[in-house]
Amino acid sequence: MNDVGDPLGPDALDFWLGDWELTWGESGRGTNRIERSVGDQVIQETFEGHGPRGTLHGFSVSIREGTDGPWRQTWVDSTGGYLDLLGVEVDGRISFERTSVEDGATVTHRMVWLDVTPASLRWEWQRSTDGGDSWATTWSIVYRRR
Repeated sequence: MNDVGDPLGPDALDFWLGDWELTWGESGRGTNRIERSVGDQVIQETFEGHGPRGTLHGFSVSIREGTDGPWRQTWVDSTGGYLDLLGVEVDGRISFERTSVEDGATVTHRMVWLDVTPASLRWEWQRSTDGGDSWATTWSIVYRRR
């Protein structure tokens, strides 16, 4: 659960703020800096990762529309990737998800944060092909605070 009690409130991403060392799989390594910007209204992410598939540089901005609107996130990266995501609640914490069509089928992707402590957390990118009834993890990253 989000420490402030409202998983989609204005402080919903405060647990993520800071500088992080990242690990995934057998050899994936990276860093992630999460900070407030633009008058503290935007959560800005700067990601750098090195793994078996090469290097990935990414950048996201997350903002809550108005004082009580939904959270939105835009992600762009060095592969030309672009994602637009909507904030939703998953198990008492903010998550971001999007739906797209892949090979003619509707697929929902989401990112979730799990096992959150002041010093560490686990981030997962998950995929569902059955409208969210079941989820498969396609990428899991362990965060450790620097």
